[in-house]
Amino acid sequence: MPALVQHLAVGVDPAGHVEDRCGSRVLESALLLALLRKQGAEVGEQARLTAFLERRRAGASTVDALLIDACLDPAGMAGQASVRTAGLPMSLGSGTAGRGRLKAVMLSTVLHLLCGAPLHDSDAPGPAGPEGITTFTDVHVLSARIVHAHACGRPGLVSDAERSRLLSLLSRGRNRVLWEASATTYLLGLHAVRTYRPDDPVVVDGVLRLCLAINADDGVPFLDSQDLWLTAVAGLAFTGEQALAPYVPRMADLVAAWQAPDGGWPFATGMRQTDVDTTTRCMEFLHAAGPDRYREALDRASTYLCGIAGPDGGFPTWVSGDAPDLDMTAGAILALAPRAAEHEQLLTAALDFVLNAQHDDGTFERSWTVSESSVILRAVDALHAIPVTDAGLAARIAAATARSLARLVRTQHADGGWGQLPDDPSDVLSTAQAVPVLARHGDPISVSRAVSCLLGKQDADGGFTAPPDQVGPRPLPFDYPVLADLHTLSALRAARLPAAGTRPTPSRAPRADWSALEASLQGVLLTPEQAAYEQARLLVNQRFDDTRPQAIAYPADVHDVVACVDFARTSGVPLALRSGGHSYAGYSTGPGLVLDTSSLNSTAVGGGRAVFGAGVKGGQAHHALAAAGAGLPLGRCPTIGLAGVTLGGGLSAFTRAWGLACDHLEEMEIVTADGRIRHVRADSPSPDGDLFWALCGGGGGNYGAVTALTFATEDIRDLTYARFLVSWPATATADVIRGWTRWNADPATPREVTCAFEQLSDSGIPALPTVTGTFIGTPSDLEPVLDRLASAVGRSETDRVIIPCDYTRAASEADRWGGGTLGPRVAFAAKSHIVRQPLDLAAADLMASALEQLHSFTGVGGAGGLLIDALGGAVNDRPPRATAFPHRNAVGVVQYHSYWHQFTDHRHIDRRRDWLRGVHATMQPHLGTGGYTNGMDPELTDWATAYHGDNYPRMQHVKAVYDPEELFTFPQAVTPQPAGP
Repeated sequence: MPALVQHLAVGVDPAGHVEDRCGSRVLESALLLALLRKQGAEVGEQARLTAFLERRRAGASTVDALLIDACLDPAGMAGQASVRTAGLPMSLGSGTAGRGRLKAVMLSTVLHLLCGAPLHDSDAPGPAGPEGITTFTDVHVLSARIVHAHACGRPGLVSDAERSRLLSLLSRGRNRVLWEASATTYLLGLHAVRTYRPDDPVVVDGVLRLCLAINADDGVPFLDSQDLWLTAVAGLAFTGEQALAPYVPRMADLVAAWQAPDGGWPFATGMRQTDVDTTTRCMEFLHAAGPDRYREALDRASTYLCGIAGPDGGFPTWVSGDAPDLDMTAGAILALAPRAAEHEQLLTAALDFVLNAQHDDGTFERSWTVSESSVILRAVDALHAIPVTDAGLAARIAAATARSLARLVRTQHADGGWGQLPDDPSDVLSTAQAVPVLARHGDPISVSRAVSCLLGKQDADGGFTAPPDQVGPRPLPFDYPVLADLHTLSALRAARLPAAGTRPTPSRAPRADWSALEASLQGVLLTPEQAAYEQARLLVNQRFDDTRPQAIAYPADVHDVVACVDFARTSGVPLALRSGGHSYAGYSTGPGLVLDTSSLNSTAVGGGRAVFGAGVKGGQAHHALAAAGAGLPLGRCPTIGLAGVTLGGGLSAFTRAWGLACDHLEEMEIVTADGRIRHVRADSPSPDGDLFWALCGGGGGNYGAVTALTFATEDIRDLTYARFLVSWPATATADVIRGWTRWNADPATPREVTCAFEQLSDSGIPALPTVTGTFIGTPSDLEPVLDRLASAVGRSETDRVIIPCDYTRAASEADRWGGGTLGPRVAFAAKSHIVRQPLDLAAADLMASALEQLHSFTGVGGAGGLLIDALGGAVNDRPPRATAFPHRNAVGVVQYHSYWHQFTDHRHIDRRRDWLRGVHATMQPHLGTGGYTNGMDPELTDWATAYHGDNYPRMQHVKAVYDPEELFTFPQAVTPQPAGP
């Protein structure tokens, strides 16, 4: 990764351009060679072009071979061209936005220019434009008509006005070496002009410009630049990478400066023709770089997109009224997503277009790409870009996502990569574009294998090389090599690979015969010698990046889990369990064997039940539930492991309405220390019933390796949801804390609302006290509920935002800073308390004063703050000893957080951690001993009482029955204590 970052950094010039040279192609090289021959010009360049075509003949595609032969052997090919064309194994009508006939006409025109293949005037395109078509299409149609008319000896078929328009078009656009940056269009136009004005200055000047564009390999590129498009794509990738972020401001300023008068962007500086693809990429980039700084440009661009949308919700590539395109429509959704509330009807129609465009196998039409994974990435990202309130639409999105995920999993090659099509060999671009989809929607094994494949293909200079996957004119590929680097950067970040490696530290754990374990597994065992290990060993928290397990096992089934448990017991190698890697204290890694159950990620929902593998992630679970019209309170973080969050109780966006995650458990499959597979329920005979009790809120990793969980689901088919945010002035923090805890504890506050108080200060920047949450119901029903909150606070609000949304967005709460989003990895530490009753003014003042201290951290790297998650409602329906989760009568759980990253100065880290210890100590007299087991604090000494309360002795008895030798252990694990006589 560091080598890749350095490789990319040198590609940004002082003005902010990301320039890259387009690779040479046969089509343009052959057309230029034919033009030079007809003009009798540039003999030296003719020799270079001839040598290029001769070198390309070996191994050429059928299309390239036809063009090369036509150019190098015109006499022999003139009579064969039509026969060779008929035998092409490609459909010129596929992936060309409905322009199949025009593409066929252009091919016959090119073959005539190369070898004199006969043309028929009946094949000539009819008159068109200039209104309602692109400048490229205008030149293409005019050129084809003129060439056909002169080839058939009927020049009168073309009007003088058409010839004049072609000359006028080619006389413009002198701001680039090539006309509108396109060698193809320029060459076709010059060949056409040459038929009636061979010595026109446009032809003479064009020949010179095209010769200047010849690449070092003696061929001609398709484009002489794509700098605006590339800069936007690169800028979006750079924003998430600290070492590259300093380049972003000048890149964004460059992009904004080149916005066209119509509000769109062309793909290269100096061009006139704008397009939807470049415009959407530029909008995404400017939104990420600074939505306020570039607001005016984004306003104009939004108007441009709204004006070009089609009545069916689809967006064309070039001009309004043209055929809609899947890629463009997905891009428009992503670009307009930050303003979704302003364009709700338009975006809903666009989502419907994308959904309707999906094939039964989970793929989409590959219009501007030859890679399946490229268009799947764009489409799936678009489907999840905006809030969806309609339950039917949400279910369709969940089902479509599942189909695309299944397609990617099914077509992954043995080497971990993907090809452009399933039968093609693995390549970097196709693999890199598959990774983010799987990383965001839950298949860590596939991601690890793909990362290993990518890293194995890295070049010596830190970059990556791949066959081209962009096409133009469709369906002909063209190559900008930097795209392989950019997509790999995004893929590695999506897979959470660190930007800088850590130094290996020797393990003190006993060595073991890993080859024997590997031989006994159907799944995957990773050791430090394998490339995928470096990504696989990481937790979410960067604090533990120095930990290097001897091996990481990804079991294929429960029998693999038995093999791992038996191996750890007999070999003495320490065993750590992991499902999502979110352990605050780093207890899901260690020096021995990490058993990662994220590979057990099967889902089955129906009939009022959901059966999930222990490794299913929150986002994956909610998508599967939504598709079946079901819901569960399974944590709010889309990447958290289901087993971990549920076994610790499980707070969620629906805590007050539906209770804890563990409250919905019906059965669990678990492998205990003796290697037995057990299925435990509340009504299981003793002691298995006691084990089920302990697993419901007692914390993961204590009693065995849970492999599957069965839940009773909620019926959500008739439910609606809204997310909300209310904020107050910075001076109102104490009043908001006190008022919120009173309001949340009030029995009159409806269970349908679950929310949290939160306040985060980043690098000393003052933050506003805020309440964010989810409501099951309509915005109009929510308003009076929030009015009562405002009354309890007693201070004027600064903002109130209510956004209707679908189930999956409500469940994930990705807009919350404490919601565990899919952003870059950071380091953090946390402490917690249980808020057992509404805070009085003294306690609220102390908490507010602690937050005020963070405002003095100016220039101190990182961030800090606290959040109080709501309890109450359905949580209180069970007594404290009904499950192992003891905090049934509390108002909420407060978590204090400090964040930093791997480059933060150690003095700044110490200051943030000292603040954390200070605020916890300050609040201890007011809140007492208490903490949340899913937010373990390794510095807490009375953790057993804090996490488990009066339930701890019973938990110890269960431990003594199932794990007396403490195979499953970590510093704050339950210790065995046999029951008394």
